Amino acid sequence: MVEVLAIFGLLGWFFFTLLEWLRTLSVFPAVIIALVVCPIVTVQDYSSLIRNWRLSGMSANRDPIPPERFYWSAQLPRLRRRIFFFGLCSVLAWGNAAILPASMNATVSSVVGWLNAAVGIMASSRATSTTILFFKASQWFDAMRPNVVGILRRAMYRLSDNYEYLGQKRRNPEKEEVY
Repeated sequence: MVEVLAIFGLLGWFFFTLLEWLRTLSVFPAVIIALVVCPIVTVQDYSSLIRNWRLSGMSANRDPIPPERFYWSAQLPRLRRRIFFFGLCSVLAWGNAAILPASMNATVSSVVGWLNAAVGIMASSRATSTTILFFKASQWFDAMRPNVVGILRRAMYRLSDNYEYLGQKRRNPEKEEVY
């Protein structure tokens, strides 16, 4: 129990030290706005991604049917490109917002900094929602995907001998025969 308290204390100290450092930067107001706006935009984008990519079975808590599994192999590279593109845009926009400070002044550089922060917020939200969809959908189709999760599941299985960590599900042969 003492170890857990020490870990939480260390994480809390690190968090407050990070906030103190961010407070000294001129981009701090944009970061605070991003902490409020990003989760809202991420949830909205995630729900629209599920609809647009035809993965509504994930929200219905059912196993994927064969058409969804066939589409997934074609959608996976597009999803990875989307994560890379929005991640890169996010890093560049937040870098520009830090260089051209998005402060509370009404100068041209501040307005450009706020525009960069807005692009950074949108790109960060899109990258986050796409990454969450990638992990959840990969887990929905195969419990051992992506590879990082599979490695962690195998390690937990070896540590505990609990086969439930492997997450193997049997497919219903009646559903397979229809298609």
